[in-house]
Amino acid sequence: MKTILIPVDFSETSANALEYAAELIKDIEVGRIILLKIFYKSIYEQLLPSADFVQLSAADIQEERDQISKQLKTLTDSLQQKCNPSIRIQTAVSELPLLRSIHQLTAEERPDLLIIGSDSPMLQAESYIGQQVIGIAKTSSIPVLIVPAGAAYQKIERALVPCDFAMVSRLGILKGLHSPLGWLHPELMILNIDPQQKHISHEAEHAEMLNELLEGYEYSIYYAEDQNKVQGILNFAKNNNVQLITALPGKYSFFYKFTHSSTTEALALNSSQPILILK
Repeated sequence: MKTILIPVDFSETSANALEYAAELIKDIEVGRIILLKIFYKSIYEQLLPSADFVQLSAADIQEERDQISKQLKTLTDSLQQKCNPSIRIQTAVSELPLLRSIHQLTAEERPDLLIIGSDSPMLQAESYIGQQVIGIAKTSSIPVLIVPAGAAYQKIERALVPCDFAMVSRLGILKGLHSPLGWLHPELMILNIDPQQKHISHEAEHAEMLNELLEGYEYSIYYAEDQNKVQGILNFAKNNNVQLITALPGKYSFFYKFTHSSTTEALALNSSQPILILK
C-alpha cells in the first residue's frame, strides 16, 4: 500500500500542492494519504507577549488548536471527495518543529513519498512550509516531490533526469521498485550538461552503461553546453514539454553543489515543473 505524506499550513502554496496531489493520485495506486499540520509553540512564544503585547493564555492556545482541527477536517473532506473512496485520508497534528515532525512521522508511518509546495515570487504571502522547502528536501529520508506554487497537474509522460555522466552509475536507483518514477513509468530524458564537451570521448561507454541501468524504461540521451546549469536544466524542461524534473540522491543531485541561495533561486525560477528528489 503506497502512502503519501503532505504537510499543510493552509496557505495558497499548500493548497496548490494538495490540488496537484489530488490529480496525481488518479494516475497511480495510493492506499493512504496523511495530512500533517504542526502546532509548534516555542517556549518564547508561550512565555513572552506578542508584538501586540498580548500573552497567549491556555484558552487562546486551545482555541487555536480547535480551529486547526476544523480546518484539517475541511481539507480532509474536500480531498476525499476528489479521491477514490478506497483511499484512506488521515490527519496528524504535531507539537514539534516542522522538520522534526516530518522526520518523526516518517519513522512512525513509513510513507513512500513526501509532497510539499514551494513559494512563487508572484505570491504576496509566503507559506511556512515553502520557506523550509530546502531543509525538508535535503534531510528527508524518503523521496520528496516539490510542487511549485504556479504548477498545475499534467499527466507525467516525460521526466527529465539531469545527470553528470561521470556519475552515471547512480542512475541505477531508477530501477528501485519503491521509486515514485517506477509508479509513473514515464519516458526518461537523460540530460548531461557539459560545457567542456568532456562526454565526446566516452559516448559509447555511457550509452552502454545507460542501456544496462535503464532496462525496462523508455529513454533518450541529450547534451547541453549551458554555462549556467540551473538555467540550462529549466530551459530544456520548458522547451521539451517535460512534466517532471528528477534529482538524483545526495552529491549526485544537481542540487548538491548549489549554495542555499542558488538552490532557492533555482526553485524560484522554476514555476511550472515539479521536482522529484530521489533518496
